[in-house]
Amino acid sequence: QGKRVFLQLDGAAHIATVYLNGIELKSHRCGYTAFRTELTEALQPGQKNRLAVRLDCRENKEIPPFGYVVDYLTYGGLYREAWLDVRPENYIEDLFVYAYDDGVARCRVRTSKPEGTVNARIVSPEGETVGLYSGRERSFDIPVGNARLWEPEAPNIYTCTVQLEDGETDEKTEKFGFRSAIFKADGFYLNGKKTFLRGLNRHQCYPYIGYAAPERLQRQDAYILKHELGCNAVRTSHYPQSRFFIDECDKEGLLVF
Repeated sequence: QGKRVFLQLDGAAHIATVYLNGIELKSHRCGYTAFRTELTEALQPGQKNRLAVRLDCRENKEIPPFGYVVDYLTYGGLYREAWLDVRPENYIEDLFVYAYDDGVARCRVRTSKPEGTVNARIVSPEGETVGLYSGRERSFDIPVGNARLWEPEAPNIYTCTVQLEDGETDEKTEKFGFRSAIFKADGFYLNGKKTFLRGLNRHQCYPYIGYAAPERLQRQDAYILKHELGCNAVRTSHYPQSRFFIDECDKEGLLVF
């Protein structure tokens, strides 16, 4: 009670409708993108609450990728993580860090209300604090001295943790790497160095379980691509992938297209 409560569904194919205590709250018409539904107003604190998700898994030409020719299987169901997110009244909606090879972390914070102080901290791959910010701005830059670049042979990952102080404290953390990526007429350049891309396509389906692969299998695919198949890049066919797969690509040094 006194908090804002959200349901996060990371994968619900293909039309998902969320109900709480018999009240329809939201419908999401895409089986491949995560979405959030606020439950706060329909919750009954101190009582049993019934949360239900109805899924329409039929082929529908109005819902991508249906409508033309689909050359891969489109499994239905709740196939990725589902979780409750409990936040204070004023909370961090989003945090994104733009980090190029100039060593500057450009932080962009979106909050549910304009009030409150933002405190940010950049931590190096070794766990040392290398940059700080405190103020009321939602867009700010934090220079990091001697920043080590992210590249396939040395995937250096930094962490940005932001706290919003407004009576209560809310916190959000994102991982990132300093790098620049650009295509030129003669090829691909990473951090100013011409880089040959050697990669494969990756689908998220598995034998017997379809799309419903747990975190350990998502991470194992990235490990296999890098260490067993010798890739430095992967093309995600043809949709947003699991957050765990993307996270492991960052850690292992795989470029993602």
